[in-house]
Amino acid sequence: MALRFTSLSVVSAIVAVSILFSSCKENTVIRTDVVPAVDNISVFGTDTLTILTKTVQDDTVVSNAFTTSFPVYVGVGNISFDPYFGKTSSSFYFQVRPPQDNYTFDKTKYQIDSAVLILPYSGFAFGDTTNSAGTQTIKAFRMKEKIYLDSIYYTYSPAKNVESTPFASANVVIADLIKSYRDSTIVAGKKRPSHVRLRVNDALMNELIDKTGASEYTNTANFLNFFNGIYISAEAGSGNTIPYFRLTGDDIYRKAGILMYYHSKNSSGLITDTLIASYPFDPTASQTKTGFFSRVTRDYSGTPVKELFSSTANSDNTFAIQNLPGAAVELRIPYAKNLPKCIVNKAELVITQISSPLETMFQVPTRIYPEVMDEFGNRLVIADRLPLSSNAALFFIDGNLRSALVDGKIVNQYVLNFPRELQNAIVEQRKELKLRINGTETFLGAYRLTAAGSNYSQPAYRIKLNVVYTKL
Repeated sequence: MALRFTSLSVVSAIVAVSILFSSCKENTVIRTDVVPAVDNISVFGTDTLTILTKTVQDDTVVSNAFTTSFPVYVGVGNISFDPYFGKTSSSFYFQVRPPQDNYTFDKTKYQIDSAVLILPYSGFAFGDTTNSAGTQTIKAFRMKEKIYLDSIYYTYSPAKNVESTPFASANVVIADLIKSYRDSTIVAGKKRPSHVRLRVNDALMNELIDKTGASEYTNTANFLNFFNGIYISAEAGSGNTIPYFRLTGDDIYRKAGILMYYHSKNSSGLITDTLIASYPFDPTASQTKTGFFSRVTRDYSGTPVKELFSSTANSDNTFAIQNLPGAAVELRIPYAKNLPKCIVNKAELVITQISSPLETMFQVPTRIYPEVMDEFGNRLVIADRLPLSSNAALFFIDGNLRSALVDGKIVNQYVLNFPRELQNAIVEQRKELKLRINGTETFLGAYRLTAAGSNYSQPAYRIKLNVVYTKL
């Protein structure tokens, strides 16, 4: 959505600036969504500031961040063929809790039927979603070591030990999975939210039932000592899609877990209605909480992105961005401090997509996000994002995917606004203003973008920084 700018008198701007400079390091007092008209008398505009761009590999992302405000999304699958960005593999670990503390399954009263691992589909899949024959074989393995919700795990954290043989697997037709999100999944003749069902083998099903009533089921902590968790992966080297699943939800078919189907017996021993016992993923439990984390691996061997990583040029003509972990652009503005003493009314960075192989198959990011890099390489929150509690600040920065007309073509474009951060760089007389721009963390490992640097062969596509400032 485009921002609407209104005029502001030069007098008001100067008063605001005098307050700003008296406090030296403070953010601009002028509202950042109000931009005075350029008159080249006191208000000036420029789009010629030097911008240097380099593609870097960024794998520093926590993959088990949890808040009750947002769903937990995890991906499983492989991108086996992407000639520009290479290969990607995504898998995840998670734990489940028992139906309740001291849970008991009385075999004299109940007859076990089957057990199914439920993975609710998020509605999003990255990669080839149009191939009717495209499949991924998803496998579930029992973990041999524990994980903890209050520990920190990254997408590159070491793989956990798991049993060599899966206890459940399913061959998932990607087109059918996507269709089920629109039409629902039929279970026992009833429509249920879209999900993948992996039949749990009898050995694990019976072991889970046999341990009920024992110390392993006293509470969740005891249960997790007995059943450490589940590892979900796709068969290596197959497929060109990563579907994403939702671990959290508000009913048994909207949250990940194991469902036990069983029947009660009447006095004559006859089996009656079907019942369900749920072993859910539950990171909000009042006592022991279940953990999770995602692993995402990249292989850029022999790709143009690999060449960008190793480029020794001061600035490259093109750059690449992926959702974390993966390619990010490191952007440097070396001469920002040379702007005259002024108030920055507008600092708008425009990034335009350029063509790359299979670009229609692999989706571009729905949003990109900037951070500041200090002289020591530390990542800092950009000033325009503060306070972090403000949705208005996030909206102002923007970074959302939009369409634009460039050289007569409709192209994908992004706009990032950061007048406060540029203002700070001028006030502090920084040697350079350095930003790190990534895709977001919603779907780890998804999305990819190739964009034009400042020296790209077609000038209309080049990255631009539009600055409007009031000279003092």
